[in-house]
Parts: sequence; structure tokens; C-alpha cells
Amino acid sequence: MKLGLIADIHEHIKELQKCIQRLEAEGVDRIVMLGDVFELGHRIASTCELLSNAKAGGVWGNHDFGLCVGDSEEFRQQYSDVVVDYMQSLTSELVIDDCYFAHIEPWLDPSKLEDLWFFDGMPQTDERRQQIFSSKPHRVFFAGHYHRWMLVSPEQTEPWDGTEPICLDDGPYFVVLNALVHGTFATYDTTTKWMTPFQL
Repeated sequence: MKLGLIADIHEHIKELQKCIQRLEAEGVDRIVMLGDVFELGHRIASTCELLSNAKAGGVWGNHDFGLCVGDSEEFRQQYSDVVVDYMQSLTSELVIDDCYFAHIEPWLDPSKLEDLWFFDGMPQTDERRQQIFSSKPHRVFFAGHYHRWMLVSPEQTEPWDGTEPICLDDGPYFVVLNALVHGTFATYDTTTKWMTPFQL
């Protein structure tokens, strides 16, 4: 399966529209959104409409949490149905084949707001790597949140900066996806294990 991966949209609809068009041209089977659709709410309806039309499922981020777990009928008084329906379709975590998707590091609990807002620097210490790779049995972990590219193995932060494709066939790996607000996104093929980053 060829996945399109998007993270940290923050209502940047022009970038999102171009990203979806590129992913469709790349022939992805499914688009996975790694959280933080919301920014201030000014363009949230257009953002959710684009994601919904593209059938882009995924997980919520720290900026999305309230709209995803709150009272849908109360939200319908403030937001359109497309916003409420899309945001409440998001989940805390997602598993596809041997891949785990969440907005944050896998040892944190994405159903807890305080964990979604956790930030104690990038996961570059032995302790943090141990937390990541002992937390769950999956082979590749994908996250957003940090607005940058990063590839972590159990031994080290790998020398990869998102400027070229990389094969993730000898994992486990923790992959941080750069933000769509920077014009970046990726594809990942669950069969060949190749991840390809894109820059608008």
C-alpha cells in the first residue's frame, strides 16, 4: 500500500490543496494525516472539506484535541457539519500494517491533552530512544508535532534531513514528518519500505 503522509496543516489550505493534488498524481492508495489540522479556526471549514473530499483519515494533534473529543452537538452551533464530522472522525492513534501513527512519540498517551503538549526537546538521548522503541511492538513509528524532519533508530539520530528518499526496511525507526506549513509531506510504501519526502 502506498500512503500519503501529511502533518501539521494548521489551516494552510493553499499548501494542502497542492499537496493533495501531488499525492493523487503519485497514485497513493490512502492519505494519513498526522495531526494539527486546526490553527485559529478562520480556514478550518475549507481545510476539513479538502481533507474529507480526499478521504484523508488520521489522528488528532494537540491543537485539534478539543474539537475531536468534545460534544459534537455543541460544536455544530459554532462550526459547520463538515468540520465537526471530519474532526470527530480522527482518532488518537492509528495502525496500518507494521506502522504506528500518532501526533507524538509513541510512549506518550495521545488521548491525554498534557501528553499531546509534551515537549522536552527532540528525542536524541539514549533514554528517549529506549522509551520510544520499548513502548509498542511496531516496526516503524510516524509522528508530526515537531515541524521538522527526523529519523531515529534505537542506536542514534540518523543523518537524514528529508531531502532525499530513504528505505526503512531494516527498522525499527521513529520518523518525524516535517510540517505542511513548510510545504513538506511524504509518501511511504508499506511493501517496498521506501519513504519519499516532497517539498512544494
